[in-house]
This record gives sequence, structure tokens and C-alpha cells, in this order.
Amino acid sequence: MNNTQEQIHFTVNIVLGNDGEANFTYSINGNEVTGGGVVRTETAGIYSLDEATLAKGFLFTGATITDVDKETPCAQNFSCKVSDSGRTITIIDADENPGTACLVFNVECNGRAYKSADPQVENEKEL
Repeated sequence: MNNTQEQIHFTVNIVLGNDGEANFTYSINGNEVTGGGVVRTETAGIYSLDEATLAKGFLFTGATITDVDKETPCAQNFSCKVSDSGRTITIIDADENPGTACLVFNVECNGRAYKSADPQVENEKEL
């Protein structure tokens, strides 16, 4: 990460539902948010698993980033890096092209893989 990019710190909680699917909840400073949003400058989204999620054995393994609209591709603007032994994932958005990307987090718990629903990130030009 460079010093000029905006940094947004998310805390992630994961709970297994009755259907066996992983339900992801995102928060910033204790307030629940979507986990995505609108980006107007180079941004690093730093997603850290909370203590309750870590205690269950969840760890990040990566992310899948795809274009929502093939007419305005921007998925190539994104990169991700898992750090802190899977406790944190950083999604860097270079914000070079306008468009909306689908961001799916990949996690593992006790040898089983799970995926998040897709918080979407929209790239807009700086105002």
C-alpha cells in the first residue's frame, strides 16, 4: 500500500446459518455496513476477521473479483493480498476505470471452503 491511497478498515464477522452457508457481516467502528461502496480514488479496503470468527476457525484464503457489467469493466483495477496468517485481507482498488465490480471473499473453516455474498464496489470519477 502506498501513503496516498484512502484506507477503509472493515471488521468481518462470519456465522454459519442453519443452511450451512456462511453469513458475512461487515462493520466500520462498530457500525454495520455493506462491505462494498463507492470509490473515487485509489483505495485499500482492509478486512479483518473479528475475534469470535477467528475462534470458530475461519481464515481468509483469497477473493474473487469480477465485473458486474461487461460494458464497463473495472475488475482488472483490483488486487488482493491475504496477510496475518489469513486473519486479514486487503483489497486494493486502483480506481483507473469506472464501473462496478463484484467482490466475493473466500474463507476456510476446519478444512471446508465458504464464499461470501458479493459486496459490490463501484468506481466513479473523482468530483
